Amino acid sequence: MKKKWVYTLVGSVISIGIATKVVFAAGLVQVQVNIVPFKWSLNDKSYTSEDSFDNGKERVPTSLNYKGTTYIPIRMVAESIGYKIKWDDASKTAMIESSASPEDPVEDLPPIDNPAPVTKYYPQPATVTAFGTLLKDPTSGAKVLRNMQKASVVHITEETNKDWLQVVADDGQIGYLLRASTDYIYKADRPAWEKKIDTVIAEGLKFMGAPYQFGASTKQTETFDCSSFMKLIFGRSDVILPRDSRQQSQQGDKISLDQLRKGDLLFFTTASRKDLTGLDHIGHVGIYLGENKVLQTYKVGVGVTVTNLDANWTSRIVSAKRIVK
Repeated sequence: MKKKWVYTLVGSVISIGIATKVVFAAGLVQVQVNIVPFKWSLNDKSYTSEDSFDNGKERVPTSLNYKGTTYIPIRMVAESIGYKIKWDDASKTAMIESSASPEDPVEDLPPIDNPAPVTKYYPQPATVTAFGTLLKDPTSGAKVLRNMQKASVVHITEETNKDWLQVVADDGQIGYLLRASTDYIYKADRPAWEKKIDTVIAEGLKFMGAPYQFGASTKQTETFDCSSFMKLIFGRSDVILPRDSRQQSQQGDKISLDQLRKGDLLFFTTASRKDLTGLDHIGHVGIYLGENKVLQTYKVGVGVTVTNLDANWTSRIVSAKRIVK
């Protein structure tokens, strides 16, 4: 049997970033909605159409069906993934805003030039060791796209066969190079530690852009904080890490920054922990990718991304650990 709710709705506008959408026309609109059998999940919690949610004033259903479309409370979803809702009664506008935690590692960082998440990262760099030719196809008679100078860096996107590599040049051009003209080592020929780390990094890159949520549950993969992300990507390669960054910092072998190689963990202090000592000084963790880059998640609105290990980050480093030897 369907339950029915009757609502009087005030015209409102939902504002998310630069996108604005009119939900209802101005004025009062009375609609009848049905609570139909419906299930959905958010992080590690599951809901049905029989459940209710406290919106700050009253308890309302966690979902409603109106003319065949199911609606979910915007406040409930936003707060569950680390945002907050601000309501302006004068303009009838609901704004979704970042909900910073004092544990967030970037609370006191200056604005970055490009806050958009990196959505594409090539994890396999190689250096051209001899004069090479970038070709359109993986055959010696293919069209020449450009000449590659010695010491230039390319990124491998595919091991085409035993002789040829598909690469991306520094300007984004894609083509094929003879493996013999680079220092690239085929994955099958790499040492065991590197094969393991390649798998860890590849797993992490699958989640590029996934939202940041402080204290995210480890039972789901919709949102992460820094340490739940590390726990997941290492765990999927059978390397078990504790839950938080302070515990994780006690794993593996301590190394100096000039010994860093891909797969090492970097531990940082945060704004709220910079004056603390011992383990309490640590509040953030990321995985080093090589090429002075770190895969990490640290901020609502950015999520899982690749960042340069610049002065803003190196000044916060507490320690580095090698987990896979």
